[in-house]
Amino acid sequence: MINLDKIQYYYLEEINYGILKQIPINKSKKALSVLDIGCGSGVLSEAIKKKGYVVWGIEINREAANRARLRIDRVINEDLLQFEKIEGIIGDERFEYIIFSNILEHLYDPCLTIENYLRFLKPDGLILVSVPNVAVWINRIKLLFGNFDYTDTGVMDKTHIRFFTVKTAKRLVKKSGCSIVKVDFTPFVVRAILPLIKKIFFSISQEKTSDHRLIIDSRLYKLYLKYVYPVEYAFGFLFKKMFAYTIIVVGKKNERS
Repeated sequence: MINLDKIQYYYLEEINYGILKQIPINKSKKALSVLDIGCGSGVLSEAIKKKGYVVWGIEINREAANRARLRIDRVINEDLLQFEKIEGIIGDERFEYIIFSNILEHLYDPCLTIENYLRFLKPDGLILVSVPNVAVWINRIKLLFGNFDYTDTGVMDKTHIRFFTVKTAKRLVKKSGCSIVKVDFTPFVVRAILPLIKKIFFSISQEKTSDHRLIIDSRLYKLYLKYVYPVEYAFGFLFKKMFAYTIIVVGKKNERS
């Protein structure tokens, strides 16, 4: 049985670097805009804003939306499936990038969701989709021994409704009315011991209940991104289907869409 109310982990913010790397620094004098669907507390959106973009977010959770408002240009505190209501708020605004970062796996019809948001994409704009890879190596090992257990977070998050592989993530983007521009990933090597890493950080820090940026602001994490992450990525690139934690698909709207 899945207990949706019982939480056994402490929430920490993290940036989806697989998405962030797809968006170049805005060196033009134009005000380029981004729409982050299910932006949470805005940690990814904030990183994109620092690249020189005007960033909007959509977030249903009021507390998370309030945190995001302190970080980005505008936050719509609504259910992302309320398409008509959101269209009324967005109006004629159109975006260079529309982001679906680890949100589509929580929806019954992710294809329809992408289709409905394509109306807000500029003709030359891109959608950036990030979904967990259910075929990651650790899940393959567990399934080999007959285990398919849900967890509080990660690929097997108990709130996930849909599960994706590299193949089905690409199919989702194509069925939504887009052509695929690029397929990328974030690696799953060091992340496999994330629960242990959290325990170590918590044992050092005295701010266990308030510092959501405990890891990503740490010096160790910055060293990891600089020296370890590139090695992880290079190794994972050779075995993407097995060592991808999240699958990143960049799509461009078809002319007929």
